[in-house]
Amino acid sequence: MPLYQNTSVNTGALVVGNYKIEMAASVGATYVNLGAGMINKWGQNITKYAIQAGNAPDPLEGISNETFTIDGELIEFDLSVLSVLSCGGFTSASSGTVMTASGGGNATLTPYVFRLTNKRMVSGATKETIILVYNGTLDTGLQVTAKSDNDSDPINVIPFTITAKLDTTRTAGSQLFYITKTI
Repeated sequence: MPLYQNTSVNTGALVVGNYKIEMAASVGATYVNLGAGMINKWGQNITKYAIQAGNAPDPLEGISNETFTIDGELIEFDLSVLSVLSCGGFTSASSGTVMTASGGGNATLTPYVFRLTNKRMVSGATKETIILVYNGTLDTGLQVTAKSDNDSDPINVIPFTITAKLDTTRTAGSQLFYITKTI
C-alpha cells in the first residue's frame, strides 16, 4: 500500500493502481480484454463558448464541443486484439501457429465502447471504479516503441490514444461517458 505524507487523505476516496482495459461493439455486448497495459491518463475535454449581448453585464457560457480521451500503452503484441483496438484500421487472421495482419486503404473507423475497471482494497473490501466511454475510436495507427534487447526494461510498448465523441443516439447528459464507483 502506498505511503501518504498527508494524514488527512481519505484512502476510500483514492483511485490506486491501474485499470483493466476492455472494449466492445456496444454497451452490454461481449467485451474484449486488451491485455496487459497501463492507462496513463483519461478525461473529458470541453470547448467552451461565450455569448454576450453588447449591453448585457455577464456572458452566457456553455459547451460547444466535448470529447473523452484515454491515453495508454499495451505490452502484449496480439494481432487479433490490436486489430479490434484499431477500430477497423487493419484486420488480422490466424492459421495454425501463424498470425497475420494487413492494413491500408480502409476509409472508415468503427466506434467502440471502452471500459476501464480499477479495483482497489479499502479496509479489506474490494472497491471498483468503472468508466464506460461510448463512441470511441483509435487516434493513430499501429505504433510500437521498439527497444534494445539489452535495455534495462526491454519490453516494447504499444502506445494508443482513444478519443470518444458524443453518441447522439443516447439521452443528452449521458452521451459521452458513464462512471460508477463502489463506496
